[in-house]
Amino acid sequence: MILTIDIGNSNTVLVGYENDDRVFTQRIETHKENVYTYYKEVFSAIDINVSEVVVSCVVPSVYEEFNKCVKEIYKIEPKYINGDTITNFKILLDEPRDIGADFIATGVGALAKYPQPVIIADVGSATKLTVIDSEGSFAGGVIVPGLGTSVEALNSFIPHLPSVELVVPDRVIGNGTIPAIQSGVMFGLIAQIEGLASKMEAELGQKCIRVLTGGYAALFKDDITGFVYDPYLLSDGMYQIVKKGMLV
Repeated sequence: MILTIDIGNSNTVLVGYENDDRVFTQRIETHKENVYTYYKEVFSAIDINVSEVVVSCVVPSVYEEFNKCVKEIYKIEPKYINGDTITNFKILLDEPRDIGADFIATGVGALAKYPQPVIIADVGSATKLTVIDSEGSFAGGVIVPGLGTSVEALNSFIPHLPSVELVVPDRVIGNGTIPAIQSGVMFGLIAQIEGLASKMEAELGQKCIRVLTGGYAALFKDDITGFVYDPYLLSDGMYQIVKKGMLV
């Protein structure tokens, strides 16, 4: 089994692949303290036979202890996706080596699964919209504060406002403080993503396939217009990277 591990700021997603099929999935909280102990307990509880491990990590502070844990449990040297290790993936950034592992993985996933050009909306701790152009190159994108970050900022700067559940309300026009906040947060995010995608298409001069992914995407996947929901885009991209031998 090829095990892909996506370490994000909030969650860690593990997906196992055999013969192009997803045969194992698990989502856990990302721990930034007691890293070795935490992940050792997680991996020890999973009864799977792993032949390769590939990692996308956007939390540098966990790298050393996490790497040690993987090598001890699976007796395998994990492969890490980053701007230095990826090959056969054209990156049109001013500093290609600075590209995040998550951008690479979702980009390769989009190349494998959809016709180009593609706009990818990855909605996690940050909301990121990126473009794979008609030539299959990573053209760049937009990064904005994430859904959770926006709610935390609202509570922090205006403490008398109540905390709210992250759900899409029935109406845009809220008839109270809580539904008004929910409307602003959720419909505001939807409008932001749809609007940025339209501006990207206008700048490219082309219509694009639009793909929605990320930890928060499931909250509003039925309320956003024109996007294909693909919760495993990043993990599928990581698998393709290993399958196609794209890492050095």
